[in-house]
Amino acid sequence: MQGNVETDRGAPSRHAGRSWLFRYGVAVGCAGAGLLIALQTVPVLHSSTVFLAAVVIASWFGGPGPGLLTAVLATWVVEYFFTQPLHSFTPTLQQIPRLAVFAVLALLGGWASATRRKAEDSLQQARDELEVRVQERTAQLQRTNERLQSEIAERRLVEKAVEQLAGRLIHAQEQERARIGRELHDHISQMLGVVTIRIDQLRAVEGATPSMLDRALADLRLNITELTEDVHRLSHRLHSSTLDYLGLVPALQKLIAEFSDNRDLPVAFDYQPLPSPLPSGVALCLFRVVEESLTNIAKHSGARSARISLGSDADGLRLVVEDSGSGFDAASLQSRAGLGFVSMQERLRVIRGTIVVDSAPSRGTRIEVWVPAASLRVSESADENEETARALLARDASTR
Repeated sequence: MQGNVETDRGAPSRHAGRSWLFRYGVAVGCAGAGLLIALQTVPVLHSSTVFLAAVVIASWFGGPGPGLLTAVLATWVVEYFFTQPLHSFTPTLQQIPRLAVFAVLALLGGWASATRRKAEDSLQQARDELEVRVQERTAQLQRTNERLQSEIAERRLVEKAVEQLAGRLIHAQEQERARIGRELHDHISQMLGVVTIRIDQLRAVEGATPSMLDRALADLRLNITELTEDVHRLSHRLHSSTLDYLGLVPALQKLIAEFSDNRDLPVAFDYQPLPSPLPSGVALCLFRVVEESLTNIAKHSGARSARISLGSDADGLRLVVEDSGSGFDAASLQSRAGLGFVSMQERLRVIRGTIVVDSAPSRGTRIEVWVPAASLRVSESADENEETARALLARDASTR
């Protein structure tokens, strides 16, 4: 589009593009027409007046050259047809003033015509340039609009993904609340009911011997101890107090030991000294990643053993969880990933960490987590630490 306009600019104007044959034909035509008109109007108009008009018309439409040609032709015609003796041409000095007047009019007419054509050409060029600018601006606005529509579409996809994730997290939160409610109602409340009944039964016994009271109290103590342990396990699943008071390594040691005992699945734990103090948000994130990984091993892998490695260097901290189980196709992880893996990703995103899953059918699974050194530095602002910890704790409560 722009190239076409530039080509038009380089071409001659529509006036300058007229052929010389046309322009000089106008000159001859004006002289001939002047002759015919003069012959018919001699009694009324002087012949020179008619030819003055012919010269002006020829110079206006044809330019200075055709105007001068008309001036010469008009001088000859006046001399031949309207000057005594008629129908003869004898050059005299008297013809010079008439020729000069005709020539001056031809030049003036040609100049006026050229000025008009130049103004029209300038106006046309300005219109062409304006049209080009309008077209360029329109194209630019269209490109901008298309880009904005594309960005809006991408934003909608992100918002939709966030909404879906939020929905999954809320659903998981409700499921976890329901599970805790069932556990409190079906187990702990029943045990409390049993303890209450036995206390009432003990109060109703008349003439109970000390030995009978001892056995009954021993049973009650055993029931209360079991109830305390169940409440402790439930509380520990919600949040590990060991992590708060002793740190990440002892909390992982306790978690792994309990897992190995309950699942009868040996888990080796290798660790190196970690930066101290370790930010609470990082410690909680890694603890939950290990916890979720062990849960997946128990539910899905069918492994007979597992290994967990934890270490750090100047670049950051690395956590590796490996098992010898059935494995799966890692390429389909994103499409089939459950809430547990999504929760790992979200936790690590908060502390700018990454997670890589390497697995294949019948080859086991390896999960490698990396936390950069910048995330391991305790911030100088205590408020920032608290905010990070609160965010992770809130995320933990919603995904457990």
